[in-house]
Amino acid sequence: MNKFITEILNDINTNPSTIGQYSNHTAFRILMEYAFDPTKKFLLPEGVPPYKEDAAPLGMSPGNFLMEVRRLYVLCRPDLSALKRETIFIEMLESFHPSESKLLLAIKDQNIQSLYPNVTHELVYNAGFIQIPPIVTVEVTEAPKKQGRGRPKKNPA
Repeated sequence: MNKFITEILNDINTNPSTIGQYSNHTAFRILMEYAFDPTKKFLLPEGVPPYKEDAAPLGMSPGNFLMEVRRLYVLCRPDLSALKRETIFIEMLESFHPSESKLLLAIKDQNIQSLYPNVTHELVYNAGFIQIPPIVTVEVTEAPKKQGRGRPKKNPA
């Protein structure tokens, strides 16, 4: 039986070294691209839209990531109207289990680490799931200030 995406992420969050087990999992690979690749950010407004959570247990919801991952590209299409993209997004949220809906919201904002702190851009990149390297931040320290401009002053003595 296939694991749900949230179960896979829970496994990886608990033990990051298990990410290699999912190297052939196509849906997980696609999801990680949407979660970390800035060129694949959903064209949706920030924040949580109004939607009704599905009350069914995991696996009994009308939809899940494994079924809908092939439709995620629609949320990145600039040729669709904003209303159409938002309608499709809300339909997905309402058809998913609440844990998958929260994951979809985190992917929309490219903030998956709020749910799974050990699933980092660096981990996913090093495992070969995405091609975009993580952005390295460099601390800038202040350069020592110069004592003045030009030639040193002459001593009057």
